[in-house]
Amino acid sequence: MKRWFWWFLLAPQTFLFAGFWRDAGLPPIDMSVLACLFLALCADRRTVPWLLLGFAIGRAMVDAAALPVQILVLGIPTAVLLPTRPLFSAHLWAWHAIAATICAIVVPKLAGLCGRLFDQPSATADLDPWLVLWSALGMPPLLWLVRRLPPFLAFEEPA
Repeated sequence: MKRWFWWFLLAPQTFLFAGFWRDAGLPPIDMSVLACLFLALCADRRTVPWLLLGFAIGRAMVDAAALPVQILVLGIPTAVLLPTRPLFSAHLWAWHAIAATICAIVVPKLAGLCGRLFDQPSATADLDPWLVLWSALGMPPLLWLVRRLPPFLAFEEPA
């Protein structure tokens, strides 16, 4: 029970932290990509829907679209990547960089599509090539780090 308390207290705040990080002039962190990678490749499968809810709440705090739209934007790439987990079992950074690049392209496109479908425009619907590059280069080491920090550590898939 304690791990869920910490998850819903801290996980949504990571999106705010990423905004502060970007405002400080540091290389941008796309928390949506990190969320999709963690959920699809590292998280315990039984907990993925509830972990997704925590990330969607965080994304809804910084984006204009509503929570159901955020669940779709984060859930669809996660659902597509989840069956490919055996490919990523070695946790090779090259595979993670490929998955991060795909997510960095798909998430803004999905945000734009869902925004048009549900008439809830998303502020993150624009594809930023620099963000794709930073996601490809920075997500593998960031995913490695995040997997070792609470609250993410409590939801790691048992080996």
